[in-house]
Amino acid sequence: MTLEIRPVGPDEFQQVGELTVRAYAQLEVDHLFGGYDTDIRDVATRVKAATVLVAVAGAEVVGAVTYVDNEGSHWLEWTEPGEVQFRLLAVSPTAQGGGVGEALARACMARAAASGRPLIIHTTRWMPAARRLYDRLGFTRRPDRDVLYEVWSEDGDDYPSEWAGEGFLAYTWTP
Repeated sequence: MTLEIRPVGPDEFQQVGELTVRAYAQLEVDHLFGGYDTDIRDVATRVKAATVLVAVAGAEVVGAVTYVDNEGSHWLEWTEPGEVQFRLLAVSPTAQGGGVGEALARACMARAAASGRPLIIHTTRWMPAARRLYDRLGFTRRPDRDVLYEVWSEDGDDYPSEWAGEGFLAYTWTP
C-alpha cells in the first residue's frame, strides 16, 4: 500500500474524527468516556492547537495522528518543557497491520527530530499493538513518567470500573 502522510484538510475533519473514534471503540476497554469521543470528533478545533496528520492510500484516509509541539496547547499533556508529543494515533480497522500506524509515528518522529525536541507519548495496557510499535521504533519505556490513576482521575469523571487504579504508560524518544 502506497501512503501519503500529510496535514488533514478541512473536508476530511469529520472523517478523521469518526475514524479515530471507531479505532478507539475497538479497544478491549472503553477509552471514550467523559466526553473524550466528542473532543476526538472535533478535529476543526484540534487543528487550531495541534497538527493533525493523515495517512492516505489512494483517495482514502486510512489513519490519523495528532502531533503537538505548541506548548500552549491543551492537547499537550503530561510533558516537560521542550518536549513534543503525539496522540490519538488511529488506523482504520480495514488498514490495520499494513504499516499505517508506523508511517504516522515515523512522521511524528521526523518532526520531532527536525525540531531537535524529545518526544513523549502515553498509552495504556489495553493497546498492545501500539506498545509493540513503540518498542520496535526505538522508544524507551519510562515507568518514572507514567501518569498514575490518582493524577489523571482527580477531575471526578465517572470512569469505567476497569480503569480503577490504571495509569497511562509513558514512552520517550530522543532524536
